Amino acid sequence: MPIDINRVGEAAANARYTREGMREGLAAITRDPKHVRINKERLAQVAERLPISMVSNWIEAYRHAEEHYQHNLPPLPDMQLSDLDVVQWSIVSSSQGFLIWQREPDGSVVPFTVHVAGTKYIGGSGLEACHARAIRRGRNILDASVLANFTMADLEDHFRDEVTGRVTLQLLEQRLKHFRAIGRVLLDEFDGHFINVLRRADGYLYRDDGQGFIQLLMTKFRDVFDDWPVCKRPNVDAFGLYMKRTQRSFPPEIDRLLDFKDIEKVVVGADYYRPLWFIRTGIFEISDELKQKLRRKELIEAGSQMEQEYRAFTVEACFELANRLGGWPSAAAPIVLETHAQPYLRCRRCRVGIPEEELPCPYRPVCKASHADHELMECVWPLVLTAAY
Repeated sequence: MPIDINRVGEAAANARYTREGMREGLAAITRDPKHVRINKERLAQVAERLPISMVSNWIEAYRHAEEHYQHNLPPLPDMQLSDLDVVQWSIVSSSQGFLIWQREPDGSVVPFTVHVAGTKYIGGSGLEACHARAIRRGRNILDASVLANFTMADLEDHFRDEVTGRVTLQLLEQRLKHFRAIGRVLLDEFDGHFINVLRRADGYLYRDDGQGFIQLLMTKFRDVFDDWPVCKRPNVDAFGLYMKRTQRSFPPEIDRLLDFKDIEKVVVGADYYRPLWFIRTGIFEISDELKQKLRRKELIEAGSQMEQEYRAFTVEACFELANRLGGWPSAAAPIVLETHAQPYLRCRRCRVGIPEEELPCPYRPVCKASHADHELMECVWPLVLTAAY
C-alpha cells in the first residue's frame, strides 16, 4: 500500500517536522517497494567513476562550449544586490522552483525554455532570468507587498517568452498562489523579510522547539513547501544558502545565520534528473510499469506509491554515493552537482551507440541503458504535475 503523505505530513507537523521523522517517513516508503530498488553492485561501479568525472572539470567545459547547457544567470548581473536582497531572492526564487519542463505540440517533453533580453535560457535559469527581468522593468518582486498583490496578468507577463509571446510554464494558478503566499507570510510573520526567518532559526535546520529553518518553511510557508517527507525545496534552499557563503562575503550576522550548525541533516533534492540518471545507469532497478510510463512520456500520479518510491530512493542513493566518497556532508557538494549535471547535460542527449567523441561520458562502460537494456535509453525523466518540485 502507498504511504499516505497527508497522514505522514499531519504527524510530522505535530512533531514539529523533525529530521528523525523525515528519515522514518522515507524508510517507510522504501521498506517494501513495488517499483524501485537500488542495485548496490551497480551503484558501486558508478561510484568508482565519480572521482574521475568530478576532477575532469567537464561541467565547466560544457558551460562554455555547449548550447545545450543551461545558461548560468547570476542574480541581476547588471545590478548590485544588497546582502539582504540576496537572502530575499532565495525565497522568491524557491517559490517558483517546480515543474521546470514543458510538453511540446508533438507530445515530446523538453526543459522549460524562454527567451529573455536576447538570450535563450534552458531549465531553471530561465526562471531566474524572468525574475531578474521583472526587477529591471520596475516590478520589485523582492518586496513582500508586491508579491502579496500579484495578479494572474502580472504572472503571465512575468514568465512570457519575448520571442514567441507565449507562456509555457505549467500550473500558473499554483505559481500565483506561491507568490502571494510568500508575500503574505513574510508580511504577517516576519516583518516583510526572509532574513527574519533565518534569525528565528538562529543557524539551525532543526530545533527542539520547531523553529529550525526547514521546520519554519514547512510550517509557516506550508502553502508553498508542503512536501513531506522528502522536503525537496526546503533542503535545496538550505544547502544553497549554506554554499552561498563560499561565493559571497556576507557581513558577520548573515554569515553566521547561513552557516547552519547541523548542515549534516540536509538531504539531496529528489527532483527529475537524478532519478533519470539512476534509472539509465541501472542504479535503480525499476518495474515494467514505471519503465513503460517513462518510455511513453506518461504522467505519474502525484502522491502515488510509484512517485514516492523513486523520490525516496533518490535520497538514499545519493547518501550511498556520498558514503563512498568520504561521507555526508563532506561529499555533499560534489554529489549534488554531479548527480544533477550528469543527467541534465549528458543523459538527456545520449543515445545507444553515440560516439564517445560526440558525447564523452566516463559512466558509459557501466551504463545499463547503453549496453544491457536499450529501452531505458528511451526513458525520460519522471513526469508529474506537481508544485512540490
